[in-house]
Amino acid sequence: MNGTAYVFLNRKGAGGLGHVGCAFLLSNGLMRCTSTENQAGNGFSAAAYKGFWTEDCPNKLEEIVRVFQRKKTLSIPLGARDKNGLLMNPGQGKTWYSEPYTEWKRLDVPNVNPAQATKMMLKRSREGYSIVDRNCENDVYDILHDEGSGYGITANSFASRIYIGWVQSAFGPNAWFDHHIGASDKGFL
Repeated sequence: MNGTAYVFLNRKGAGGLGHVGCAFLLSNGLMRCTSTENQAGNGFSAAAYKGFWTEDCPNKLEEIVRVFQRKKTLSIPLGARDKNGLLMNPGQGKTWYSEPYTEWKRLDVPNVNPAQATKMMLKRSREGYSIVDRNCENDVYDILHDEGSGYGITANSFASRIYIGWVQSAFGPNAWFDHHIGASDKGFL
C-alpha cells in the first residue's frame, strides 16, 4: 500500500529543543495521529503520566492539523511516581496542558505497513518516558521507522546506524526535524 505520514513539530517544546508527534495513513483511509506530549516536563515519567494520546481523523490536512492543535490535558495526582518509582517532580498534584505545534512535514512513501506502525505505537504507549532514550522523538522514529512500518523515517546518525537514544545524534527534535526528515511537502501553523 502507498502511504502518507506527517511529522508535526513544536519548536518551543522541551525548553527550546523541540517536540514532535506524527500521523500515518491507515488501510481504511483514515489518518492515525499520535504523540507523547510529556506536558509536565518530567525527565522520567511513568507511562500513565507521559501524556501519550492517539486519535484517528479524515485524511485531510486541515483535519489532521485540527487534531494536533487541540490542547491535550494531563492531570497528575499527588503521590504519582515516575518510571523509576520516585515522586514525580515536576508533575504531581497539577494539571498540565500541551502547547500548539508550529510546523509539519508530509512524507509520501510506497509499501507501508499501518498494522506494524499501530503495533509499535501501542507498544511505545505502554512504556515510561525517558529524556535519554524513550522520548517523543524516539516514539515517532519507532512508529515511522522504515525497517518496521515503512513510512520512511531513518535514524541518520552520523556516528552509526545503531539506536542510541536521541535517534539522530543531532541534539533534539528541532535539529532532527530540520536536518533528518525529508518531505514531500511542509508548512507552518
